[in-house]
Order: sequence, then structure tokens, then C-alpha cells
Amino acid sequence: MTNTEALKKAYEILSPYADKQRWEFDNNLVHLDFITRYVPHTNTVLDVGCGIGILDVGLTLLGYRVTGIDKYVFEANNSFSVGDIEGLKAVWESQGLSILPKDILRDDIEQTYGAVISIATIEHQKDPKRFLERMLAVVEPGGLMYIATPNISHLLNRVRFLFGRSPMQAHLPDFFNRGEAYEGHWREYTLQELAQMFEWLDIKPMEAHNVQSMRLGFKLSSPRSWYVGLFRLISHYIPGAGDTNSIIGRKS
Repeated sequence: MTNTEALKKAYEILSPYADKQRWEFDNNLVHLDFITRYVPHTNTVLDVGCGIGILDVGLTLLGYRVTGIDKYVFEANNSFSVGDIEGLKAVWESQGLSILPKDILRDDIEQTYGAVISIATIEHQKDPKRFLERMLAVVEPGGLMYIATPNISHLLNRVRFLFGRSPMQAHLPDFFNRGEAYEGHWREYTLQELAQMFEWLDIKPMEAHNVQSMRLGFKLSSPRSWYVGLFRLISHYIPGAGDTNSIIGRKS
């Protein structure tokens, strides 16, 4: 089974829970390709902030042993639009997948893993050092850590900044109104910053790359989709201008 086939099957298995997240297919495929290129099938995998487990089901279909943790998906009125958590649990169990209502910052993780991954989570952390340290603590010696996050310096953000707009402007109303209770993006990162944080924690970077993962999405009825799509297209040809930064490293 190819990665594309596994991911398509994961969406099918998790339907209808995954239906509203089909727009992230290309992004998830980027991560699946990166992870499977470096993480051996013999490694156990922990996914920190796994959501409803789309990537985890894909990895399971490819032969990986995966555990996920995410405190938010189990909450009432969660952002994943999951009202029937018991039904979702049954889907996970049918795939031999364990997803637990745990917080890496506060809860004990009883075992270590050959690889720990986290996608679109570090940008939500007030204390990225502690977040990475807690992840690193459950990586086996010589094991792998994979982090992916939105690129703060993607092309559209560069243009916004050029015209005096903040790259984080869309997050300001929620941050302004919720203060310390805010759960959105506290800080996005460049690829070089991710590599620097790995080095500070003595994690040896193996590969770091920037990609444009989101679809172009031109819609005749939406002028905004045209300029967003145009910048996404151009981003494919400018190094470092894509929307997603990913890095994998090995624990010493």
C-alpha cells in the first residue's frame, strides 16, 4: 500500500468524523511521506496532539504501531466537531489504534517510544522549550523526534508584512479577548528556528525542509482564493517560502 492509498483509506475509515478535514489531505500526505522515509516500521510511534487520528490510522495501515494523545478531541464542543466520541473510539479500536486523553505537559507517559511526532502543535505552546523537553523525555535513546509547524515566513506572510500587516493578525481578536486562556497560535517559527531549538536540546537534526503543502484552491466566486492561490503557486518556486516547516532529528 502506498502512502497516498493509506491516507485515502484513513479518511474513509474515519468518515464522517474526518469529512471536514479533507482540505488537509495534501498537508497530511507531506507529513506521512517525511515520517515513513525516516522512521523504521520497527519503531513504536507516539503522536502528540493527534486530533482524531487521521495520520495515525494511515501509519497503522502501513504497519506502524502508533499511540496518540490529545486532550481536546475528548472535550465537549471540541474544535474537531466530534459529538460522538464513543463512536470515534470504536473506529480507533477497530484499527488497533490507542488514542488517549492526555496532555504531554501535565500527564505521565508510561513508556518510551522509538519516534515521537507532533504536527501543528508547537505553535500553540506558551513554553516551547518545556514542550520539546517533555516530548524528548519519552523518546528512546537514539530515537527520533519529528516536528512540523506553519512557516511564519511563508510568501503570503512576507507580502502582508511588506504592506504593514502582522503575519499573526488573524489571531489577534481571539488573543485579545481570551488573554491567558487563548489556545491559538502563540508563536510560529522559521525552519532555522526549529533547527536551533533542536540543537539547544542536543537533538541532532537529520533533515529539515520547507514545503508548500496546501492546495491552490482557485474558486470563481472568491476573489480571495485567487490571490491566496497565486501566492501558493509562486511559493513552490521560492526556497523557504512554503507554508509548512518540518524537521526530524535523533536523540543523543
